[in-house]
Amino acid sequence: MSTPYDFTELPDELWTQLEPLLDPFKRKRSGGSAPISSRNIMNGIIFRLKTGCQWSMIPRSYGSKSAIHEHYRRWARRGVFDQLIKICLENYHLQQGLHFSWQSMDGSLIQAPVRTKKRSG
Repeated sequence: MSTPYDFTELPDELWTQLEPLLDPFKRKRSGGSAPISSRNIMNGIIFRLKTGCQWSMIPRSYGSKSAIHEHYRRWARRGVFDQLIKICLENYHLQQGLHFSWQSMDGSLIQAPVRTKKRSG
């Protein structure tokens, strides 16, 4: 059985399709530590999205939480993740085939409980 912690990093085939969508790294200030590869940062982002962990809990092997979060925000604004989903769907369709003979949607909508202060007296 698979768990969110059974994380595998981006395969080479997917990375070759994704890499051109990413903007090249440009340092804002001189100095600091050596830049982390975009692939490593993307693996950190995917780890965070897959596990649901806090940004601060991403393993340091992927880079600092602030660098990973900064790249995530920039790439999200540029639509990189929308394009990544399209690439993954196209690849899945080529390998397994997507069957749209039926669709299903599930959800619920309830009002959040309201907390009121108790009146004294």
